[in-house]
Amino acid sequence: MQAALLNLEAKKFKSAREIFLELIELEGHTSLNTLTNARCRLMRMYMNANRPDSARRLWERLPSDCSSVWIRYSAALLEFVSWNILGEDGSTKQAAEALLVEAIRSNLYCAFYIAFHETFQKVMEYTDEVEDAEDGTLEQAIEYCNSEEMGSWVGTEGAVQWIRQVLVMALNQTLKNQSNGLLPEEIDWERKLSNIEAENENKSILEDNEITNNDDSLEPDILMFAGMFRTAIDMLCDAGELKFVEEESFDENDDIDESSDETSFDTK
Repeated sequence: MQAALLNLEAKKFKSAREIFLELIELEGHTSLNTLTNARCRLMRMYMNANRPDSARRLWERLPSDCSSVWIRYSAALLEFVSWNILGEDGSTKQAAEALLVEAIRSNLYCAFYIAFHETFQKVMEYTDEVEDAEDGTLEQAIEYCNSEEMGSWVGTEGAVQWIRQVLVMALNQTLKNQSNGLLPEEIDWERKLSNIEAENENKSILEDNEITNNDDSLEPDILMFAGMFRTAIDMLCDAGELKFVEEESFDENDDIDESSDETSFDTK
């Protein structure tokens, strides 16, 4: 794995790709418990290199319940581009939304962060402390949304608005409004965040009883990140951002904020 990362850093992409693919083959495409993050690193490389076909082949060979944000949210974004930007044959709104729903199920925190990135960027601090976080966690959402992938979402016309609408509609769904298939418990951010806080409060108590002189060994403060996430949601609630307004539903012809200085996602 180290050899692949060194090649990637040196921009020797062909060599890096070959090593990543070899690692993925050894671990097994259908395995959920992998020893390396070769899949995520390769997907990230494909996204940066604007290789949507290669990215699609990668995610289609992986388990449908793979919960990595690097895989699930990349798949949703690329399918959105294929359907809404390029209008490619076989690409539909339903297919794109199905991938987005799977992405939201895999990591709800990431959906909130992308949809309301401006608010979260004002609140979240010390995000550079997170690296190679586990799948499905708040930490992985933070890592993803503070990487170059956030620029791809912001720079793709209508993408952030799309994920925001799907998420807000799900938060406000009733028995008459469950078109995207997301269940209330799947988008219950309060319960999920409370579970994180409870688990890590107990962990913190145990760690406080241990004596260590090596501050470098300390992991990122998950309770701190959970508190920041809660603060951002509270700000959104106070501003009425999480209430669904039918007149503001997604229109694929709407313009995005051209003042954004994020890196654009090349769809050509």
